[in-house]
Amino acid sequence: MDAATVKISDLLDRPPIPANPGPAAGPDTPAQPPPDTVPTRSLTVTVVWGDLVEQPADVHLAGHYQDVAPAAAELALDHAISSGPHNVITEHTRHGWIDAALGEVTYFPARSGTIRSAAVIGMGRLGTFTERRSVQLYESLLTELLGLGHVRTAATVLIGSGAGNLQVPQVARAMIGGFGAALRGAAGARVGMPDGAPAALTDVYVVEIDRLRAAQLLRALAEETRRVPAVHVTTALASAPGGGLSRSSAAVYAVTGLTRLARAAATAPATAADAPAGGNGDGAALAGVLAALDPEVREPIRRQLVRLAELDFTDLALSVRPSTDLYGGSMPVRISVLSGDGGFRWAALTERATVPERQVPVDADLLRQLVARLTGPTLDDAATLPDLLSRLVVPLDFQRLISDEASLELELDRETAAVPWEFLTDLQEGASEPRPPLAVRTPLARRLRTGYARVATDSRAGEPLRVLVIGDPGDPEKGMQLRGAREEAKAVHEVLQQLGVQSRLFIGAANALREPDAEPATRLDVLRTLLRGDYQIVHYCGHGTFDDSGTVRRSGWVFADGLLSAQELAQLDRPPRMVVANACWSARLDGGAEAPGATGADPAVAERRATLIPSLADEFLRAGVTHYIGAGWQVPDQQGIGFARTFYTELLAPLVGRAPGGVGDAVKAAREQMFKTRDLHRSDTAPGTPEPLGWSAWAAYQHYGDPADEFGSATLGESPR
Repeated sequence: MDAATVKISDLLDRPPIPANPGPAAGPDTPAQPPPDTVPTRSLTVTVVWGDLVEQPADVHLAGHYQDVAPAAAELALDHAISSGPHNVITEHTRHGWIDAALGEVTYFPARSGTIRSAAVIGMGRLGTFTERRSVQLYESLLTELLGLGHVRTAATVLIGSGAGNLQVPQVARAMIGGFGAALRGAAGARVGMPDGAPAALTDVYVVEIDRLRAAQLLRALAEETRRVPAVHVTTALASAPGGGLSRSSAAVYAVTGLTRLARAAATAPATAADAPAGGNGDGAALAGVLAALDPEVREPIRRQLVRLAELDFTDLALSVRPSTDLYGGSMPVRISVLSGDGGFRWAALTERATVPERQVPVDADLLRQLVARLTGPTLDDAATLPDLLSRLVVPLDFQRLISDEASLELELDRETAAVPWEFLTDLQEGASEPRPPLAVRTPLARRLRTGYARVATDSRAGEPLRVLVIGDPGDPEKGMQLRGAREEAKAVHEVLQQLGVQSRLFIGAANALREPDAEPATRLDVLRTLLRGDYQIVHYCGHGTFDDSGTVRRSGWVFADGLLSAQELAQLDRPPRMVVANACWSARLDGGAEAPGATGADPAVAERRATLIPSLADEFLRAGVTHYIGAGWQVPDQQGIGFARTFYTELLAPLVGRAPGGVGDAVKAAREQMFKTRDLHRSDTAPGTPEPLGWSAWAAYQHYGDPADEFGSATLGESPR
């Protein structure tokens, strides 16, 4: 099917209905009246300066990228229709319930206020939205609304212009073109319909929160409607509550004011006697402004201001950093890295720009070697290879998007998730000395692209926070005991108690040495405990394994009495919200013979190490877990304990009256602490030098989930027994 002809009906698996008109007429379709006899449909478009959620309408709409959490206007709409601690559209996105194919509309009920019904319209995959696809989107959108019959007014935003994706004139052109096509199709569809048929949509309000962009949009739409008489754009800018002015727009208005002063001063008569009223006042005002500048630039600036005065203010655009998000909250940098034929497919969405999807060739063998060397790296590899990773794999224009100005979210598939992206470095041009790695300066999280819908698992507001801690459950008779895992489990239990959080502690197999105040960590008892109580967090320290060689995937945690996999958790009514797992890969179950803590291991062994965490994360996310945090290689015992202490102290800060933070902030704080103390861990084989795995342990921890998610809605509770 030609993408240019796709309509809403083409996206459905059922016959067309009036709300979703069918494809163009075929050979057996009754002849339509000549164009000049087809009733003309018209639509009034009003540009509104204000907040989308404050503009009354029958339906409110925003655009939505596949698997991209709402931001800006869509997030404001999400807040407005949601109740409780979680947002409806955000949760649907997180669980994969919004398809978001181009032109597909998903509706949400509204609770009260100016919003009667909310909807998002699919923009397709991140990086694929073009002006041509924008025309299709607007045609599909208006066709859908015209077909509903009961909708008279709709409020939306300039879909596709957010984050610098398309310019305002481009989207205005696409909107009018798409609306015109939909109106022509709707006019033909109504031929022969009874007079009592539902009336069509009459008004669309395009709401823009920024004053300058609203003015630019009004002018652009007015110019485009000259070619589409059926769409009428009101001449005046309307207003609704909530409008604002970004820093960039404020700068434009400030410059515009200065240019008017400069022009007035330049055209004022030379003598005071001939000067019109106010002329000298304008000159004095301009002189007062220029007096604050360096003398050598005053005159050039004055001349440039006079030249700028010849431009319309809607032609001006200035970039001011850091920019102000008028909807509140900064937007993370979202980069999609997916595997493709002979390379990676990259796309990006930031507060400043959207980079279209592109194919970047990657030498598979070279990448495999790089991943193997960076998975549990030597000191030399940890010092030199991260820069090579960034320059070899990341396109240059994407490198410029990666910085600590905003958090970084990477959308990955099973193949690209094997890359240790936590080692990404940002361009540090002009820096007098190297700064700490990016992942210890800003939250860096992963999102795993999957082909299934996740089940809802989030906790209810106000319910007690309960944590299940499991340590060293392997069979000591098979050499599977891990002393460090025991110590980490006890340390996690201790820090949770210090924070006032109740946890239940399982340590050691049934045939292992017992620990005070801990129960034996058998697979059966752990599952029984999970089934009987609502545990929001499960912390596991021990061996992990997976085997993709057979027809059935085996992926999970090693217990003396079997493998505990996400398959068992999927049977629970409410799987844990978060899983934290310091689960080093066990080669023993696959017949391997890797020495614990070895660096520079065989590439095949290192490759399996790199694949373990994505495999486990995929399985647990499939079971309904919202966050999976795991170590990509073996972390020295004391550093694993240090990560856990810092992570839980930061994550659960709101429970003890401290400022709330997201999961991503807690992971970043733990990485930062590990990075700062890495010199304290010394090698036994080479005295005086850092321990190799400990030197880069900060990069071992991978976080799969929403970095902005908070645990502040939970409360302290009694110990579940």
